[in-house]
Amino acid sequence: MKPPTVEPSGAAATATPAVIGGIIGARLFHVIDCWSLCGYDKDPLLIPQIWTGGIAIMGAVVVGALTGYVLAVRRGDIPIGATADAAAAGIGIGMALGRIGDIINGEHHAVPCGPPGICVTYDNPDSLGQGPAFGAGDPRYSADPVHLAVGYEMLWDLAGVALVLLLRRRLAGKPPEGRVFWIWLAFQSFGRFIISFLRVDKADLFGLYQAQLVSVILIALALPILVTLFRMARSQAPTAA
Repeated sequence: MKPPTVEPSGAAATATPAVIGGIIGARLFHVIDCWSLCGYDKDPLLIPQIWTGGIAIMGAVVVGALTGYVLAVRRGDIPIGATADAAAAGIGIGMALGRIGDIINGEHHAVPCGPPGICVTYDNPDSLGQGPAFGAGDPRYSADPVHLAVGYEMLWDLAGVALVLLLRRRLAGKPPEGRVFWIWLAFQSFGRFIISFLRVDKADLFGLYQAQLVSVILIALALPILVTLFRMARSQAPTAA
């Protein structure tokens, strides 16, 4: 069966706002998570200043995907499941590329590291990492090497891309579409939940970080949808005469 296609005009009309929504979502999730610590409560003018740093990748995934979904539904001429399946690998690659900057500047902090972890030390005074920029006693400071948690996330992102490419070889063009996207989303969320235990962030609910809470919600959403989609696939499978 030939996979559904999307006209270039339809793809542009959906993808461009989805990217913008992703940027807004990434900033919004960060602002909510860092409301008092980053001073947004005292100076709301800081909120739109995304160029000063501060985004949350899970916010980009959630709001970007929702924006694309709403626009696709309103247009009515875009195969939502097939489009989501096709977009999954690109989203994963984008997330992996974003981690390169995080690794270089040490923006996200992690717990002390030892073998067999990938251990790093940030000693440049201009680094955002756990080095001279923070004093002893600050939870963001570590005199010892720390886990390269964002590096682990980059590797997980790339593993997710490889998973998507493998799944598309087996599932692309076979209804119901959308299974690749939801498998990828559950895989991505599971990895972020586990790796976040190696990061130093602000705990929100039940001692979990914002990204972990979002990951739990996404997994809880993905699993029943996947069960439904695979049941539909079995019911639509041709039976022997």
